[in-house]
Amino acid sequence: MGVFAAFVAQGFRQQAAYKVEGWMGIASGLIWFVLFAGLWTALLRDDPVALERQMRYVVATRLLADLSLLPTWEIAEKFRMGDVGLELIKPVPLPVRIMGDFLGRSLFRALRTLPVYVLIWLALGLAAPGAADVLLFLGSALLGWAISASFQVSLTLIALWTTQFNEAENLWELLSSLFSGEFIPLYYLPAWIGALAAYLPFAGTFFVPSAILAGTLTGPELWRAIGLQVLWALAGCGILAGMWHAGQRKLTMQGG
Repeated sequence: MGVFAAFVAQGFRQQAAYKVEGWMGIASGLIWFVLFAGLWTALLRDDPVALERQMRYVVATRLLADLSLLPTWEIAEKFRMGDVGLELIKPVPLPVRIMGDFLGRSLFRALRTLPVYVLIWLALGLAAPGAADVLLFLGSALLGWAISASFQVSLTLIALWTTQFNEAENLWELLSSLFSGEFIPLYYLPAWIGALAAYLPFAGTFFVPSAILAGTLTGPELWRAIGLQVLWALAGCGILAGMWHAGQRKLTMQGG
């Protein structure tokens, strides 16, 4: 854990160095927030209770969007240039270093934008969440990050077998846009689709933590959802470790 924490700190410091990129990221997030807030205000203006709930949900998803931005293209570049061959002789496995580095960067981005969304929350006059809800949201958000990061890095490791793996990443992004709840909460989808999506890993990345902060996921359903997050996070990390172990034995490189 000490080694992993060192890579987290390294990623945090690295992300802090890109100040211009940071301001651009905040501006981009605010544009997305305005778009979503305007859309849901138009749709729910006749239902103030649902509108406030949805505004809390949108604030949560925009914060999670910064947390879940993963630069997997950097791994792809290692494979394309042939640098991945050097990773095989390093004492710390590539997935451990990548996950630690990505987590550090994600935490910095989320902490950087957190004050902005706190101000938005106050400006909108939204009800303050309870301490328990905030703690559950934070824990669920980290589980969601683990799900997203482990599966996306696993997809990138397909490059250990073949140089063409973009379609796998594109498929993940497509399914995530449909079933993660980033754009539409699962309870606004047709009932059978929402019920199916709730059991997929995508729901744990955006919907579960956002619904916790919005106050729409409570009681037994809340604990079932968090339990599924834990299972999918463990499954994703297991798949990632397995792919790295197997992929070291069959590696295709080009370039360099």
